[in-house]
Amino acid sequence: MSSPFIAAQDNNGISAQVNVSAEIIQSIELITVNSMRFGNANPGQREIYVNPINSLNAGFMIAVGTPDAEFRLNYLPERELTQIDGNATLTFTYEISGNPEENQSTSELLELDNRNIQFNSEGRYYIWVGGRVNLENAAPGNYEGDFTIEIDYI
Repeated sequence: MSSPFIAAQDNNGISAQVNVSAEIIQSIELITVNSMRFGNANPGQREIYVNPINSLNAGFMIAVGTPDAEFRLNYLPERELTQIDGNATLTFTYEISGNPEENQSTSELLELDNRNIQFNSEGRYYIWVGGRVNLENAAPGNYEGDFTIEIDYI
């Protein structure tokens, strides 16, 4: 937005000219259909891995925006999971896959290379969320955490 321009005149009156500009940005809605599920770890298990391309435990989201528009997707690949009834933490490394069709098995891994992704002709893009967590030094208990995806039009 431009700053207002105000000019004073000799007759003690004030004349003002305000230039206003706006940029309209279409919104993008991100719908969580299913949260990611880990299940229980077995004794001695060193890692839990949820493959976003073929695991039924992967989280599932739908991005809804302008049909055929390009966008960029960004997320923090590592997040800390916190023990619900304690002070322990685990580090979770996320992997996400996406597809303009609602078909997880043909989705492709989305790396953080800021490449352009495109909504389909209905304005949808399908996202599956998985990843891995190292359990070698994990304290027993239940853990939780949040995952945030940022989507911006190009």
